[in-house]
Amino acid sequence: MFNFFTMGRINIFRTKEIKKEIADNPSKAKEIIDAEKELGICVTDENGYYVHVNNRYNQIYGYDPGELTGKHFTTVVPKEMHQRLQTAHDMFIKNEYEIVRYWDVVNKKGETIKIQAAAAFFNNICNNRGKGHKVTFVYHDDE
Repeated sequence: MFNFFTMGRINIFRTKEIKKEIADNPSKAKEIIDAEKELGICVTDENGYYVHVNNRYNQIYGYDPGELTGKHFTTVVPKEMHQRLQTAHDMFIKNEYEIVRYWDVVNKKGETIKIQAAAAFFNNICNNRGKGHKVTFVYHDDE
């Protein structure tokens, strides 16, 4: 059984700092995301395809740099949750809002891991030409 009290928590203050840095410097979004070492961060387009992923995100899921780019985010989602999380992604793009919560995800080896995620909406980063991009912040306790 999973105990929420034994897992670390996402640093909401850090996510706010990163969101502000990106908002203040949208042309440097990739550099800002790449500089983050504690949180895994990915950017998905309006359809849910990875546009950019930082090294920590790759480490959490066990992928090599560049391996997830162009793939659908459901690559790291258990099959039985694909539709539910695609709907959640679509609602986020439409409403620009999502709560911070824990999720079961799947790493490259097919193992289920627990993460906590928060998200931000941007329509001016990673060459998105005004279309919505979801920036997801992921915390995973490696212990």
